[in-house]
Amino acid sequence: MKNVLYICIGALFAVLVLSSCNDAIDIRQDYDFKLSTWYLQKQIATGETVEIRFYLDREGDYEKAEYELGYIQVEGKGEVFDSEGVKLVNREVRPLVKVPGLDTENPMKQVFTLFYRSTSAKRSELRFFVRDNFGQERERTVTFDTENSTAEG
Repeated sequence: MKNVLYICIGALFAVLVLSSCNDAIDIRQDYDFKLSTWYLQKQIATGETVEIRFYLDREGDYEKAEYELGYIQVEGKGEVFDSEGVKLVNREVRPLVKVPGLDTENPMKQVFTLFYRSTSAKRSELRFFVRDNFGQERERTVTFDTENSTAEG
């Protein structure tokens, strides 16, 4: 009877030892994220500059995650620039870390500000996007209607 008990304990021990060892470490790198903005005004006048504050909310923090920013002017005409006056080029990307004033104090919620100046009397629609080095991309569409600011004299 003792032999059966020892065999059962030995078999149980062998199963636990062989099945519990796993040398593979699962490190997650491609955390999901979303792109949002603070409240934006609905209308702007031609030549008026508006501030667009963006929030990049990340589900996790992977040290080697890199983000790039770009925009597409879908309707209207205008200029997008950063706080130092450097213009972003329509349909080109720029590393997010190069945006002046990027708030990285909280890696899970990064904040950055861009500015838009309308140069036409038409409605402006811009599609901003942020993508990471794992192929994930998030978009945020911003629309401004134009004010009729023609003065009669």
